[in-house]
Amino acid sequence: MYRLAIAAALCAAGCQQQPQAPPKPSQLAFEGASSTSNAAMVAHGRRLAEILDCTGCHGPGLQGRDLADKPADGAMYSPNVTLIVPTYSDSELDRFIRHGVPKNHRQFWFMQVENYQFLSDPDFKALVAYLRSLKPAGKALPAFKLNRVEAKDVEQGLLGDAQAQIRKYRAGQPVDLGPDHAWGRYMVMTTCTACHNNELQGWTNFTPNLDIAGAYSKAELTRLLTTGEGKTRKELKTMSGMGRDHFSHLTGREREAIVDYILARANRPQPAAD
Repeated sequence: MYRLAIAAALCAAGCQQQPQAPPKPSQLAFEGASSTSNAAMVAHGRRLAEILDCTGCHGPGLQGRDLADKPADGAMYSPNVTLIVPTYSDSELDRFIRHGVPKNHRQFWFMQVENYQFLSDPDFKALVAYLRSLKPAGKALPAFKLNRVEAKDVEQGLLGDAQAQIRKYRAGQPVDLGPDHAWGRYMVMTTCTACHNNELQGWTNFTPNLDIAGAYSKAELTRLLTTGEGKTRKELKTMSGMGRDHFSHLTGREREAIVDYILARANRPQPAAD
């Protein structure tokens, strides 16, 4: 009887350690999106605000900041979200964040609505719940204006307004590698594409094509998305900060799904050259 009990316990422990199947395509969302209590939904939205880099542009308290890398480039302020959200209804926030249409229908620039358009309803609902939980704080900052660096990108056709970016990202998306990678692809589309372009092909002089991930092992990529440490260098431009500050908020399963998709994409069969 004792041996049977031990065997049953070991079997139960082993079953609990088996990886769970990825969510069905109709339910794609970051873990925690199915929460029903308001507190859990707010917590999920807060985590998403970190992963989606909202805090990177709007500051830790989402009260806005100067986005300029160098003072000589000119100031470029992100707005104080805590003061703006109370003036928007939920439907207006949807049009703003997922469709790039502010309430006053002005031309809209720079916020990465191109990949936020792919946020599923459960994830978006949680993000809004978190934004609504913020108490108005701080002060209104000067109106957003492209500084000389970003204005140059616009002139060269590297950066479009919200509507142009949304159309581009909708027309060309990261390769679909089937249902086994659907969850990872969803999370990549809502995060990685912000810096690595619509099909992960990279941006000239900014980020590489993520085919470069084929040079990494799964363990090395996982470390990069957890601590920001690169394959051969501890500090990588832009990516190390993203890994430490934002992707470190991913759950283990989320990170694994993203890494598996990125590696599968990097190692996919390439068309033969003519």
